[in-house]
Amino acid sequence: TPKVMTAASLVGAAALVFAGALAVLSLRAPSQLQASALRHHTPVRRSVAPNLGIYGKGLSTRRASANREGLSMGSRCAQRSARAYAAGAAAEFPSLKNDLVIRAATGQQTERVPIWMHRQAGRYLPEFRNFSDRFPFMHRCSTPEIATRLTIQPVERYGLDAAIIFSDILVLLPVLGIEWGMVKGKGPCVQEPINTPEDLVRVSSPSEADIKSELGYVMEALTRSRMELDGRATLIGFSGAPWTLLGYMVQGEGAKTTQAVKAKGFLYQHPEAAHQLLTTITDTVILYLVEQVRSGAQMVQVFDSWAGELTPSQYAEFSTPYLKTIATGVKEKLKEQGLPQVPVSVFPKGACSHALKDLAQSDYDVVSLDWGIDPAVARQQAPNKVLQGNLDPSILYLPKEVISTHTQKMIDSFGTQRYIANLGYAVDKSMDPELVGSFVDEVRTYSTILNKQTQPEPVAA
Repeated sequence: TPKVMTAASLVGAAALVFAGALAVLSLRAPSQLQASALRHHTPVRRSVAPNLGIYGKGLSTRRASANREGLSMGSRCAQRSARAYAAGAAAEFPSLKNDLVIRAATGQQTERVPIWMHRQAGRYLPEFRNFSDRFPFMHRCSTPEIATRLTIQPVERYGLDAAIIFSDILVLLPVLGIEWGMVKGKGPCVQEPINTPEDLVRVSSPSEADIKSELGYVMEALTRSRMELDGRATLIGFSGAPWTLLGYMVQGEGAKTTQAVKAKGFLYQHPEAAHQLLTTITDTVILYLVEQVRSGAQMVQVFDSWAGELTPSQYAEFSTPYLKTIATGVKEKLKEQGLPQVPVSVFPKGACSHALKDLAQSDYDVVSLDWGIDPAVARQQAPNKVLQGNLDPSILYLPKEVISTHTQKMIDSFGTQRYIANLGYAVDKSMDPELVGSFVDEVRTYSTILNKQTQPEPVAA
């Protein structure tokens, strides 16, 4: 006699089919996610309560009951993943089996130099192009399943000691009330840049709840990545630095073709407004990084990608103080909330030669270096910091024997302890994965040999 399905089993089956359909849509229908607000072509109107500042209206603060006529990218994506994120955030994470990066970052002894690379998840990898050829950039960032896969790919290929979450520094802008999108041939562009101090009224001061709501997709990707890594590598979260984010908000596009002329001009012409905006961004970055740790990040890094655009005196005034505040603020909030005290790193790209000495007097555990500073000089200027970097990425276009020679020279200069190997900037999309792999292998092999030669054997008890 055939068994009759109960009403409960029918409902359960229907739920499974519906969940499967949603998963397929998230992978096969990027146009829906890219439309309207996700592409940042639809303004997000927020109901705000004024936070009076030096310009009268000042920076705006969102009310909890805000009735917005649009949805930012974060809000849309968070709606898709809130339930899974909440479940993941409450889950117990796997223990860390490969803790080389954490040990190095906290000054403990390591048996070899750990290695990971900026932009290690990128189009140089054929498995990455499998996704990038099919899905637009923002869809990849905002779909936790895809972001998780892209985060883990380089670890699976190279056995790297850390995975950095696949995301973008600009995902924080919509939370601040500034909409942006990717424009073909130009890259990231802000819809309505900040032009005058009066424009600061359009900038929001987000709360912890806003971060959770609008950037839930980042948090879910972190939780998923932490689970799927299963302790194979340290998971790194990140944010853009206040000056770099202000640069995009004012300049409206990248600094590569503009030399950040408009953004630098804002600092010169409106220093008080700049400091006010930098303070709001700093407070937001702190909240964002703490939430990343709650969601599974085991280390966090602040990327000051536009650091090299400022003069040393500008950098000392408009960037370094805010970077220092972030390191201190993150550690204080982690302690207050009973969260793990993870290592905090900073990368002042293009400014290491003049900023390192000042950053050595900060609460950062690690300073990542560009290729413009000699390792011996860096050790002298920051003897109390763990250093990370700084191979010139152009070397990875050369034959393997040349890569090996310069990798060995780099490790000889830094030493094998209190050091994390990386590039002076990032992996480029045009690089050969095999040559990138030879760099990774050389760090691993040579540092193990050198470490045995230079580090004393532990004495048996």
